[in-house]
Amino acid sequence: MNRRPPQLATHRLLAAIVLPLAAYLVIRAVIGSATGALAITEAVPATWLLVTAIVRRRVNPVAVVSVVTVAVALAAYALTGGDPLALKLRRGAVTGTLGLAALASVGLGRPLLLLVVEHIAKASPERAPEIRARLADPARRRSLTMLTALIGLTLAVDGASQIALALTVPTGMFAADSTAARIVVLGTGLVATAGFIQRLKTPH
Repeated sequence: MNRRPPQLATHRLLAAIVLPLAAYLVIRAVIGSATGALAITEAVPATWLLVTAIVRRRVNPVAVVSVVTVAVALAAYALTGGDPLALKLRRGAVTGTLGLAALASVGLGRPLLLLVVEHIAKASPERAPEIRARLADPARRRSLTMLTALIGLTLAVDGASQIALALTVPTGMFAADSTAARIVVLGTGLVATAGFIQRLKTPH
């Protein structure tokens, strides 16, 4: 059985970024509230991730982070009488946390991607010898370290930009502005990551 994660397609990434904005605009037009529309568009994807995890009986760390941060943001939103700041900060909190975790793992000498590959080896006994043989190559381990750092930097920059927008941009403009910033940051990171992977595949 192939347990490798599916490749990240550019159109899927773009859809994941743009569709929430489209949903926000429609909901805002219907209910007439920018804050309410933001709360709904943040809650629905997290609920879907939670239901999917329960149905599949599989814990997804990214889904856990997303659900927990949405729950905290909605609780803060309710307790503050509808202050949208927590909802706006949530977007940056997720990618920022993941980015910092990736960068910290590199600094500690245990890059997250290396840990993921080692986990795949443990979960796939039939592929374990092949994977361990590849990980024995110092060049491959360095490549995983650099790739982890590149992804971590991209997510950290995204988180920082989202938090900056949350603190400075009015709620009515936040969804569009944060989406535009996310397309630029993640798009740049995706291009850089794809270029790095392509260089690794090119014979020297």
